[in-house]
Amino acid sequence: MTVILVLLCLAIAGRELYLAFERKRAPGAPEIADIRTQLRALKGTRDELESLRASQGERLDRLAEDGDRDRAALTEADARIKSLITQINDRLLPDVNGRLRRQREAADEQRAAVDRLAAEVAVLRAHLVGRLDQAVAASLGADPADLVAGALTASPAARPALARRYEWLAEQHGLRVELADRDRYYLSGRSPRGLERDFVGLVAALRANGVESTERARNLLGALRDIDQGGAQIGPLFIVRTPEALVCGVLPLAELRGPDAAGLLDDLPGAARRLHRLPETRFCDVSAWPALNG
Repeated sequence: MTVILVLLCLAIAGRELYLAFERKRAPGAPEIADIRTQLRALKGTRDELESLRASQGERLDRLAEDGDRDRAALTEADARIKSLITQINDRLLPDVNGRLRRQREAADEQRAAVDRLAAEVAVLRAHLVGRLDQAVAASLGADPADLVAGALTASPAARPALARRYEWLAEQHGLRVELADRDRYYLSGRSPRGLERDFVGLVAALRANGVESTERARNLLGALRDIDQGGAQIGPLFIVRTPEALVCGVLPLAELRGPDAAGLLDDLPGAARRLHRLPETRFCDVSAWPALNG
């Protein structure tokens, strides 16, 4: 009986211990369930992160590819721009600069032409005023002003130097240039007959090699000798330069009234032959002279 009681007590005690143990275990079940829920949530989050990482990786790859294409497009655009700049510098720019230079040159030529025209108009105005003054003086009883023809034929390059010496020689003999129209000159201040006497004396001095009295004439002759061909006329005095000769002579006034006198220098060889036919007192051939300037 005692053994039965002991066993019963042990059974009761074991049951109580089991119940106590179960009671201790039961409160932890929700926590475990929560942990399990959190683990499942973490697993889902990890899957989402992996999916997000994969999608972001794909997006980054696409962005990298787009960047490569953009860089290639920019490189191609830079190459085209450089090619266009090279073409502009090599082709268009020289053409534009050439056109601008030609336009500037044309504008300069136009301005020069306008300046020349203004100067010519001023000379014509001064000449007209002078002729009007002479007409007024003549109407009051003064002698009319004498006017003689002149001419200067030469290439454009040689003309400036010849014109200076021509006008110096005319000035030495009391003449003033009233008007210059291309090759033609109109000179006033001396009568044709007085000039004829002066120039016959000048030709005689040249034949006698008189240096001091013929200095300005020798300067003009020297300038004509430096060119291939040309000619000068001051009233009855004619100087002709051809490739073969350099001659001067004084035509009689009667011949100056002829129809061919005005265009005598248009045919330089013919003019030289005409001067050769003049009397010795009116003609001088200086072709063989060693020096004429000074």
